Amino acid sequence: MTTDRAQAEAALRDASAVTGRRWHLAERLDGGRQTGAWLVRAEDDSAAVLKTTADAEWAVRIVAARHAVDVARHAGYPTPAWLASGTTGAGIGYQVQEWCPGHTTDDVDTATAEALIAVVESQAGIDPSPEHCWTDFLQEQIGAGRERLRAESGAPWPMLDVCDRLLRDADRATWPRTDMVHGDFRPANVLFDGGSVSGVVDVEAIGSGPRTFDLATLLSHDRVDQDALVRIVAAGTDAAEPVVFRACVAVVFLDLLRFSRRDEHSTADGRARQRRLLTERAEWIELLTR
Repeated sequence: MTTDRAQAEAALRDASAVTGRRWHLAERLDGGRQTGAWLVRAEDDSAAVLKTTADAEWAVRIVAARHAVDVARHAGYPTPAWLASGTTGAGIGYQVQEWCPGHTTDDVDTATAEALIAVVESQAGIDPSPEHCWTDFLQEQIGAGRERLRAESGAPWPMLDVCDRLLRDADRATWPRTDMVHGDFRPANVLFDGGSVSGVVDVEAIGSGPRTFDLATLLSHDRVDQDALVRIVAAGTDAAEPVVFRACVAVVFLDLLRFSRRDEHSTADGRARQRRLLTERAEWIELLTR
């Protein structure tokens, strides 16, 4: 039995005790490099999704996120209900959520962008987790953590220069604190069914703060066409002061480059292509938000 499967089995035993239903592992799901994801089934053959992590800090975050997910769902946000969450005796964090039908899309065209923008707009004022406020994290990155982020990103000088300009005056802006922030709002985490959004998943990083951060995250996706980019930027500057949106873009782009440098699945050619794409896109965003 692999370590991943052993951890999932242990988590599922805990989840079965919490829910009063006997669940069993069905198959490993694609994706989820930072946390494991499994399709699980109950005795009545109903499906759910189990996610686990061996990271102690992230395990604590998963447990804390349960209430925020409930708050978001009560406000109408389209994310599956969590059936159970907790930490095993061995420190494995887990959550079990309802199965959500649908498929992801890799191409963000105009119609897809409008649907994604509408989801982010629905996050306005939800304030699901004031104690986990993304505004505090972002301001730390822009302040004391800014030089570390620059150094660890491996970004070329043109990218650093444009990000410096995007970050200008961010410390003097009024930063929203009461929207919902998904924290990893990418096309891979949004399911579509019949042309409409059927669910938003991977919400473990959920918190309060500026929803415009999720639009900035969306702009880091590879395949965003020009019209979609313009629409997302316009929505981003409507959701918060333009200076806040610009700063979010800089933080997201630099952090993605930092993550790619440490990602064992990335290649030198892939990282170079990503640096070129994000530099060009950051320059476009700067032009669009002047």
